[in-house]
Amino acid sequence: MNPQAMLAHLDAVRAETLKRFEPLSQEQLDWKPVAGAAEGAPEYDTAHEQWSLGEIFMHLALDEHYLREQIARPLLEGVKPPDSILFLPPPPPYALPKDAIAFWFQRAREITRRLLENENGKWNLELRHAGGFDEGMNGAEWLMGYAGHEQFHHKQIDEMIARVQK
Repeated sequence: MNPQAMLAHLDAVRAETLKRFEPLSQEQLDWKPVAGAAEGAPEYDTAHEQWSLGEIFMHLALDEHYLREQIARPLLEGVKPPDSILFLPPPPPYALPKDAIAFWFQRAREITRRLLENENGKWNLELRHAGGFDEGMNGAEWLMGYAGHEQFHHKQIDEMIARVQK
């Protein structure tokens, strides 16, 4: 688990997310699909199906913060969160201004960057936590799992952008 390689991967995924986010207007970020998914709509979990694009982007920023502070950081510091701590961050707010979403993306990554850059070989990689999944992961694996979570949402975002532009 090389912290610089981890950060490079997280940053590459974030660059793809921001490439989708940056050209969107506030009106596009606030647009919500009509209740009841349209025919051919993506088969994502129904909790996210009716979110606006802004909510999806804010979900990603909140998830990075939540996962890092509630699961990954404690594990890396040698503190096991109770089994009741799950990877279920709070729902994102609707109609948050674009600059606020951008701020939270930047802020979440700045703090993750500090965590990774200050590792100095002191991480506990033995301690594991399931967080609601079948297998437990160590703190570094949780951080890398976040990148996969963010990538998962890229297809959803692309499909929502196509819908909002019609």
